[in-house]
Amino acid sequence: MTVTRPSAHAETVSAQGRAARGPATRFTLTAGMGMIATTAAGVALSLPLVSVLIAVGALAVATIVCAIMLRREHPHPRLGWANVVTLVRLTMVAVLLSVLLAGGGNTIVVIVLSVTALSLDGVDGYLARRQRLESSFGARFDMEVDSAFALVLSLLATLGPAGPAAVALGLPRYLFWIAGRAMPWLNGELPPRLSRKVICVVQLIALIILQLPWLPAMVALGIVMATVMLLAWSFGVDIATLWRRRGAAGRVSVDRHDGVRGRKAAIRVAQAVVAVALLVLLWRFADGPDAARILATANPWWLALSALLLLSYTVLAALRWRVTAAPLGIDLSRTEAVSEYFLAQLVNSILPGGVIGDAGRAARSRHQAGLGPAAGAVIVERTIGQLAMLATLGAAFAVTVAAPGGLEWPRGIAITVAAVVSGFWMLVLVLAVGARRVRPEPGSRLARIIDGLRRCLAEPRIAWAQVVLSAGTTLCILAAFACCAAAIGAPLSLAASIAVVPLVLLAMLLPISIGGWGVREGAAVALLPIAGMTGSEAFSTSAAFGLMALVAALPGFVAIWARGRAQRVETVPGSEGTRMRHTSPKAGPEEFS
Repeated sequence: MTVTRPSAHAETVSAQGRAARGPATRFTLTAGMGMIATTAAGVALSLPLVSVLIAVGALAVATIVCAIMLRREHPHPRLGWANVVTLVRLTMVAVLLSVLLAGGGNTIVVIVLSVTALSLDGVDGYLARRQRLESSFGARFDMEVDSAFALVLSLLATLGPAGPAAVALGLPRYLFWIAGRAMPWLNGELPPRLSRKVICVVQLIALIILQLPWLPAMVALGIVMATVMLLAWSFGVDIATLWRRRGAAGRVSVDRHDGVRGRKAAIRVAQAVVAVALLVLLWRFADGPDAARILATANPWWLALSALLLLSYTVLAALRWRVTAAPLGIDLSRTEAVSEYFLAQLVNSILPGGVIGDAGRAARSRHQAGLGPAAGAVIVERTIGQLAMLATLGAAFAVTVAAPGGLEWPRGIAITVAAVVSGFWMLVLVLAVGARRVRPEPGSRLARIIDGLRRCLAEPRIAWAQVVLSAGTTLCILAAFACCAAAIGAPLSLAASIAVVPLVLLAMLLPISIGGWGVREGAAVALLPIAGMTGSEAFSTSAAFGLMALVAALPGFVAIWARGRAQRVETVPGSEGTRMRHTSPKAGPEEFS
């Protein structure tokens, strides 16, 4: 028997992999201790469970992102005490976030944690230089923790005498980053500048002072204005420096492709900012602490039933996609359709825009008939689902308005709903009549679109399957929302479930947030009082629905694991030795070497 020893190159790669995994593993374990400490701090401070869990979840997401960055940008075999200190500061930020989500208060705790975190700000850099473990990861990690620290402190300061104006002290770094996505020359390297560091410390000190509840409002506003002026000057100096260096050798490319990509990234970030801003405003407007208390005492059995209904919704929607795609030459098995749909739901839930997951499943199903038909099948399937929701809304709205003793619709909302629903259905009717009568030039793009629509919708067997499946998806999602309402002790009537809830869910179509967060809660707070709910009950119901939607999207991780396993390198024995191939949906026998 012949024993094959690994080559020197393979041993080197393996050693490098172990060296990269070592600091990342220690980083993750240390962050895990930080999550435990955050939970313990929340219990000690008697904070609502929901606020603590959200803070721990945010810390977990930050840990995953940072661990990935560390493996790419930390060239040393050791993690180093500097990164441990920065992790401790990040844990303190997570505790402050849990206090913020609990509605503030605990002023002494906030000030003590803030002063401690600020005091440790210079320690990590000193330790990195002392141990000679400086890295681009460490510098960036420290900067992002400072930015998160300032943002959380600014939001906490809005609860004090400074009011909403304090937010201006936490946003500059993120606004600068957004601008850098649209104008890549802003991403250039900046030389060290002592004044920049001093102003950063002044910013944090000002935010700590603004936590004092007895501070006069005029003094607080004066501190905000003075600090904003310092930040504007500092960022102005940096922008001027980058502008002068934009034509230097090695600058970031500013060609058209980079510009388009930068604008798209800026839009995504703006959507995330909008979602957070809406949630913060609603937290204040709808009595967030009371909503958190209601959510913390929600009935888990009703929530479990809601998650089960949302799982059923995804399965039925996947089958509808399969039925819609078949006439276009896209043959999807039930397992493939369900797996891809769960993956799309997961991506849509955690990334801005709400359509990135759908674009992904269209791209992955294009190998049979091309990208055009694949995208068309996805668009038609999603449109059919929204039309079913609109049909339910229109019928239920007409009945509740006409029936005596029905829902009491405010006059302005009733007129708006009637106009929007009527206008939309008139548009659908005009497009349907036009599609039947128009005679486009054969082979043109319009001709292909109309032909695809006719094949997707015209055959009675396919149309009836779409109607039945769409009725099932609509029933599941409305019932899931009603279960969330029952879970918090504010059950919805049948009329409210089929007339008001569709309005709340259709608001999620606005592409201005992540997974509909913020927009859905705003619509719930504005509309569910028609069904007799308070603002805090509406907020907690919508939040519970959003959380159950995330739970129902978790099978998407199984789809990711399955795809990764299918694409691993497989060893295929052959007459000429060992041959390697990759499994791929596009691969045919002739593609294997």
